[in-house]
Amino acid sequence: MTARHAHRAIGWALALITTIVVVVNQRDVGIARDEIVYMQMGGRYADWWLGLVAFDHGPTEASVTQTFGGPGATDNNREHPAVMKTLFGLSERLLHKKLGVLDEVTAYRLPSAVLDGLAVALVYFLALGLCGLAEAIVAALLALLLPRAVFHAGLACFDAPTMTLWLATVYAYLRALDGRRWPWQVGVVWGLALGTKHTALLLPFALGAHYLIVAWRARPSGAWHQVLRAVIGYRWRVIVSLAVLGPLTLYVVWPWLWFDPVHHVRDWLGFHLHHVHYNYEYLGHNWNAPRFPWHVALVTTLFTVPVATLAAAAIGAGVWIAARPRRADAPALLLALSAAASIGPFVLGTTPIFGAEKHWMPALPTICLAAAVGVGWAARALRSSVIPERVAIAVVAGAVVLAAAAETWVAQPYALTWYNALAGGAPGGADLGMNRQFWGVALRGVLPEIAREAPAGGGAIYTHDASPAWGLYQRLGLAPRGLRDAGWEQAGIERSQLAVVIHERHFNRHDYLIWKAYGTVQPSFVLRSAGVPIVSLYRRPR
Repeated sequence: MTARHAHRAIGWALALITTIVVVVNQRDVGIARDEIVYMQMGGRYADWWLGLVAFDHGPTEASVTQTFGGPGATDNNREHPAVMKTLFGLSERLLHKKLGVLDEVTAYRLPSAVLDGLAVALVYFLALGLCGLAEAIVAALLALLLPRAVFHAGLACFDAPTMTLWLATVYAYLRALDGRRWPWQVGVVWGLALGTKHTALLLPFALGAHYLIVAWRARPSGAWHQVLRAVIGYRWRVIVSLAVLGPLTLYVVWPWLWFDPVHHVRDWLGFHLHHVHYNYEYLGHNWNAPRFPWHVALVTTLFTVPVATLAAAAIGAGVWIAARPRRADAPALLLALSAAASIGPFVLGTTPIFGAEKHWMPALPTICLAAAVGVGWAARALRSSVIPERVAIAVVAGAVVLAAAAETWVAQPYALTWYNALAGGAPGGADLGMNRQFWGVALRGVLPEIAREAPAGGGAIYTHDASPAWGLYQRLGLAPRGLRDAGWEQAGIERSQLAVVIHERHFNRHDYLIWKAYGTVQPSFVLRSAGVPIVSLYRRPR
């Protein structure tokens, strides 16, 4: 095996390891409220495609609308593109229903885990081309060992896949600057990113700024019109690929656009431009309307990336700045612009922040790549006549990677409650008034207690924010089948024998409602993460 093949094998091995880690970890992660919708729609989308291939139906407007769209803003989850939902459904139909090799939830979640593995491989290959093998391995391991990213990658949702396809577009664009004749890859990959989540629309801001800068640096001397023509024509095929193949790929992979595409694109973008503002706790305040603090994304990132990774990234960023662009394609500048485009909208104070770090996950690969550069610089500074370079790299890289691994291990499976050492861990995050969780995911940790507390004759339970997932928990055998969901709000509490409160700041009133209805303030069980209460279970006194 040549060195080149060995290096490639390492990258794909890291991708496989990442996928396995995510798949194993998600087994203990509860079912997110949004996942229920994406799983259901994914199954329908997959069945439509399978029926189309089998000639059971044609691509008629009626069948497309019935499956992918409708008159309402959220009919058939039309507000989100179809790529990942279709993959979720195809994975479940093949690996669970047909082959039976995975359980239902894992089969739905597998595509997201696979794409997270691809993200780690892309980080590795980017670092390999920019720095060298040691830095590439460090960058990939740090990309794997991101506590919140591991959590999000284990869900049948769009955030981790968006990070991957965003990074894949950056990678394809950077490679396309070599002047190749047909750089089709960059347009197709960006189209797949658009077909995953609307946030991919931010990426051209980074690519466009980078293109203008590198084209300007490569400009010839001459009259202004000659310079302008040279800048525009620098790598014009890349621009054409993005402008033509990107939208075309989106159109092909999302059948809802096949009929009346202009109107449907307008509806899609309009939904997100006027997106509802959910509740979100940040530094002790509950935010549900603009203006939001401009520093939400910066502080949240500071508290949710392992401290050792942040420290190494700060050093690496300093190295990049001191070195200035040496390569004609300015990859460090591109990575910085990519992170800025991902985080930038959240500095405006008007962009919804309810999902926190999941919304700007495409910034994480830049942090990990900068951290690998920082590790390399620190190792070279440590080496001496006594300490060889390889030993220095092993010591510094080992310390940073092990620190990240420790924080990742501690965070699971309640990674939304975890905060890093700068915040003081989960207890420090709670004391600072940072968001404790969302989507009702943590209910899974209470299911064994619910089974023990459930009335012998069945009865009803108020499942609170996890209500959409209750039926799936029952179908999976994780919750008593005879214990029905009691319904919403006060009426549901009144008819229940058990009640759950999933702790977020704006959910405090549910405790009071239960205390009044049950005549007790004493929960029968409290699920904690590092001592921080995240779910309380109440039983109505006999």
